[in-house]
Amino acid sequence: MNPIVPFIMAVGAILFIVGISVLTRHGFKKSVTVKFFRKEYGFRRFVFATITSGIAIIMVSIYIQKLFPVEAFQDEVKAPLATLSSNLKYELESILSHDESNTKMMNAIDRFQKEYQQALEKGDKNTMELLILEMSFLVRTELEKKNYTSHQIGSEVERIMHFLKQRPD
Repeated sequence: MNPIVPFIMAVGAILFIVGISVLTRHGFKKSVTVKFFRKEYGFRRFVFATITSGIAIIMVSIYIQKLFPVEAFQDEVKAPLATLSSNLKYELESILSHDESNTKMMNAIDRFQKEYQQALEKGDKNTMELLILEMSFLVRTELEKKNYTSHQIGSEVERIMHFLKQRPD
């Protein structure tokens, strides 16, 4: 939460409560004026101004939170870049050849790790499953191009996906 929002919300709540308390206290007396900080104000005008400004200030604080969320800035700073571990680099280099498809695969792996970590932090299991299926398909397709047997493809895909689902160090 933005640090200014609770302060603004508290000011709005205080104004609202002052307006309501003046309304209830002086409303029964049917007074025409209200003394507030040694000044006299018209009853209806004072009550209307304090209650509406309290509500307006509370709404503004909510709007400020929506416009300037602190969590978004913290996530950008906190989110580490997905990097391949040395084990995964070795595994991928031993399986994949060093050509144009290798760079495409590395870009896909980088994208997978970033999106998977974001989904893991949010707890979005559907997105995680879809990402795993997509990446498994890409790895399986690449291995089929290399003429691996179906048994080898299955075990290699499982091993690579195990490495990819780990948190980057």
